[in-house]
Amino acid sequence: MKAKDQEAWQRFVQLYGPLVYHWCRRFGLQEAEAADVGQEVFRTVSGSIAGFQRNQKGDSFRGWLRTITRTRTIDFLRRKAKEPEAVGGSDAQAMLLDLPANFVDEPVSPDDEEQILVRRVSDLVLENCKPESRQAFLRVVVAGEHPSSVAADLGMTVNAVYLAKSHILRRIREGFAQLVND
Repeated sequence: MKAKDQEAWQRFVQLYGPLVYHWCRRFGLQEAEAADVGQEVFRTVSGSIAGFQRNQKGDSFRGWLRTITRTRTIDFLRRKAKEPEAVGGSDAQAMLLDLPANFVDEPVSPDDEEQILVRRVSDLVLENCKPESRQAFLRVVVAGEHPSSVAADLGMTVNAVYLAKSHILRRIREGFAQLVND
């Protein structure tokens, strides 16, 4: 990403976009607002990624990204609070006042964040699989069906079901390993 590689940026947005959106929604933004703030987050990351360095204090890429998201959300809420109130009132000022407390008192757990990223990596890998391999994988790994019954239903050999499962799991692990190690 630091080299401005278009593929790396596209992969970054595909993987981290849902997590940034999740954080924005936890801060109380509406869907459209969260999408707009997400764009600002990625614009900020683009302009400052060259300066990001993991240091001895244990700073993580995900923590850095969360801080940018929080800052961009606060900026958005400040701008929104300055806009004239629409008929019926606005809760933007209250949301702004509550934001730091919500962020500190109710953080998203690292496990939740990791689950979002693993799910996104899995979705991206599965999008690029043959339909029968994808179906075999989902039925064996997710639904817990026995490989022999899946093979019979799909017209595959049992070995082909095991190979599809192994191949997809390996690609998911590799995809997740490519994320910035937090």
